[in-house]
Amino acid sequence: MHYIRKVLLVMVLFLCFIPTITVMAEEQTGERIYYILVDRYVNGDSSNDIEINIDDPTAYHGGDLQGIIDRVPNLSELGITTLNLSPVMTAGSYHGFDLLDAQSVDPQFGNIAELQNLVAEVDEHDMKVILDFVLTHVADDHAWVKQQSDWVAEPSMNQLDEELPTINLENEDVQQYFLETAVYWIKSTGIDGFHVYVDEQTPPSFIEELRQRIQAEKEDAFLIVDGIEDENQIDHDFQREVVDILKQPGKSLEPLLTQEINGFHYMESALTSRFTHETVKEGFHPVTRWKLASTLLYTLPGSSFVYQGVEVPMDNGVDEPDHRMAELNKEDEEITQHLEKLAAIRQDSSALKNGDIELIAQAGAMSVYKRSAEDQTMYIAINNDTETQVASLEGISADMQLKGLLEDNIVRQQNDGTYRVILERETSNIFVLEEDTGFNWFFIAMMIVILGGFVAFIVAISVKNRKMRQE
Repeated sequence: MHYIRKVLLVMVLFLCFIPTITVMAEEQTGERIYYILVDRYVNGDSSNDIEINIDDPTAYHGGDLQGIIDRVPNLSELGITTLNLSPVMTAGSYHGFDLLDAQSVDPQFGNIAELQNLVAEVDEHDMKVILDFVLTHVADDHAWVKQQSDWVAEPSMNQLDEELPTINLENEDVQQYFLETAVYWIKSTGIDGFHVYVDEQTPPSFIEELRQRIQAEKEDAFLIVDGIEDENQIDHDFQREVVDILKQPGKSLEPLLTQEINGFHYMESALTSRFTHETVKEGFHPVTRWKLASTLLYTLPGSSFVYQGVEVPMDNGVDEPDHRMAELNKEDEEITQHLEKLAAIRQDSSALKNGDIELIAQAGAMSVYKRSAEDQTMYIAINNDTETQVASLEGISADMQLKGLLEDNIVRQQNDGTYRVILERETSNIFVLEEDTGFNWFFIAMMIVILGGFVAFIVAISVKNRKMRQE
């Protein structure tokens, strides 16, 4: 018994020396945003199913705010830092891009108290909530249209290619109304900002005043701008280019990594076809493709969006936006674990959140780029080739090593002074640059002690049993 206690004590002491991941406070740079199409996410409260028809793709299907509340713990485990809700304001359609009342919650989704509850639940998990804020179109039967008000202009196509009356944001009264509306939502619910949809007619001065107004109400509130150039704009060109590269193996990321990268990045959205569908059309496994894509998204400067259902990953089988109910009961464990690991790495990395980016090596369709901050340097290797590739890295001191974080391995300097990163086809890894301490003799010694103790314990039990049988 005393011997067993000693073995257990050694094991406990050994475990105390295993390194842990430190969770740091999230900064606004490097948000991991999960976009939710509210009506097509989760039906958490059937009492607000006022008029649903799940067989009609244009009707409400029952998703609501309570359904999102119920899923917050799951999203937190994925490392999501911000929830972006599709328009929750009262609208003419399930998607909310045809506004009816900018200052009320669509009763199909719940009420303002439930939105407040969602914000509180998200706060408990150190996350944020932002709302889609459509500043381009209203529904055909909006009061402004009926009154033939100069608050609306001639019809134009909205984000979903529907022809609707256009909001006249050149009208100063309209601007004032939406500025007050934005402040209303911040004050009444505690949300953390907006994802605004605008067009080329939107005065830049209005966007700047909107940002100032919401930050005067809540200092750390932020604004994502979709439709015109802005410091926090959605990078749609990036999405088109990266999907074309990563939907199949064989193409290099070099053209993407040699241009200026900033803003908010994504692979798919409620307004595009599924990335999964694009990969399946090319005849490739979507989980493999998604693992490469998510490694890229989580290690680039700026912030990244993922669209509901990425955990599956979902495919509606057509070249159109996927507005089906999220199939969250079909989560793929491999991609979920990959997303969780990426989130943990980024959470603890100053280089990934704030560092510079530089492409440093190419080998076939394998790219290696460096993210460097004052206190940390990371190397990201993504092999989008059809075969194993080797990249030789130069300019790294001889007393350093590259420690793999996605795949647990160590890369040390070769005799020619280079560091050789080897990746199998369609895989990726993230390396942190650290001092080369040589072999971990303490770890090896402890393993020998534990294994030796275990063997000795088995031998002792065996001898004791043999003696008992002889007696």
